[in-house]
Amino acid sequence: MGSVVTILLGGLAWLGLWTGLYGVIRARRERRLRRCGVTVTATRATMSRGGGVYPDATGTYRGFLHGEAGPTITAIQPPEDPADVLVPMPPFTHLVGTYAGAFLVFCSGVMVVLHAVMALIFFLDG
Repeated sequence: MGSVVTILLGGLAWLGLWTGLYGVIRARRERRLRRCGVTVTATRATMSRGGGVYPDATGTYRGFLHGEAGPTITAIQPPEDPADVLVPMPPFTHLVGTYAGAFLVFCSGVMVVLHAVMALIFFLDG
């Protein structure tokens, strides 16, 4: 019974850690792109939502998929790689994602350490 609980808690801890890291890394990337990236306006490429086309600095049209609706989508790209486009989140969503990701990283990091201690105790008890 103890090993099942240990495995479940360890899996949840690692899942929370990776989810939190994704939120923090995406928020940092978006903040960096807002500061030094190139903002482009993409037009809808398909009749359904999800596809967008935008011109880069050389005049080449590039496409991407995203869940945004509307005739135009604002996107940000790094100047050195125009194919790496990011659709920014609304400010409140960005704030919540950043803090929720940091909270998940902290709590899941503690859970991972506790999981390692629990596994060691179960291993030594035998």
